[in-house]
Amino acid sequence: MDKPFEDALADLRISGSALLHRCYAPPWAIDLPEQAQIKALLKLDRSKRVVPFHLVRKGEFSLQMEQDAPVTVRTHEVVICPGGAAHRMTFGSPDQAVTLEQVISGSEPAPGAPDAPDTTELLCGVFMLQAAPLNPLWSALPPVLTVATAGPQADPMLALAADMLTLELSRPSRGEGFTASRLLEIFCAEAIRAYWRRGGNHPPGWFRGLNDPKIAQALWFIHAEAGAPWSVAKLADAVALSPSRFAARFRETMNEAVMTYITRWRMNLACRMLIDSNVSIAEIAHRLGYEAAPSFTRTFKAELGHAPGYWRTTQR
Repeated sequence: MDKPFEDALADLRISGSALLHRCYAPPWAIDLPEQAQIKALLKLDRSKRVVPFHLVRKGEFSLQMEQDAPVTVRTHEVVICPGGAAHRMTFGSPDQAVTLEQVISGSEPAPGAPDAPDTTELLCGVFMLQAAPLNPLWSALPPVLTVATAGPQADPMLALAADMLTLELSRPSRGEGFTASRLLEIFCAEAIRAYWRRGGNHPPGWFRGLNDPKIAQALWFIHAEAGAPWSVAKLADAVALSPSRFAARFRETMNEAVMTYITRWRMNLACRMLIDSNVSIAEIAHRLGYEAAPSFTRTFKAELGHAPGYWRTTQR
């Protein structure tokens, strides 16, 4: 039943870049700008989404976003910021914060001795995701999420990925090679998987749907055959519920209607096909269950704000 999760995860096309692996003695602070400025500093193209992450190997720090309560991130926790908002990482009360530009250029002040009291060992970087405006996994992530990477509550695969990533970034190559890129991809995927599998504390939405056996089964059918002539009645029959009960349960769990989800997943697939292939718009419409291209075009424009041809031209 993991197919919907794996489909949506693969659709994000995760890559990553490590920005620092250092020890900071208090007091210290690092300011990270919002997503667009990070993209500019890293010279990334517009199709990428940038998601900062901060893994604490030792110690702790406070993460502060404007107008939000601070979040304390402790030893063996990773905090991921899908919302892309500017934030400050701090421990103590320093006179001023180091900027991300200083970190990238190597011009920041000496961070402190690794064996000093209350030292925080940080591994920070960014996950880079291919823009996917209708990806259900991306839409379901909170602005900030924290996951344990060690201890009894930690997912074993995530713990292993965190250890391997730390070891790789401790090498003289500073994590600039093929192995580091793949480990960052795995680390991101396993962190999101661990967040999903934490269980019943998810708000109504996609992750709660994946944890509901009947809704997860319906999502599996939708993802397995996105272009099939699905209806509420057909999916209800497939999961052994009455149409009315299935429709109500889907909306209550997923916070959207059955046919809305089907349409948005189809349009997400259409976005990928338009960018990745030269398949005609008529053929894409046919593959996704539309009898005529004009109907597909109207639906695409309603969801994305642009016609398929314009989307293809501007996103490539």
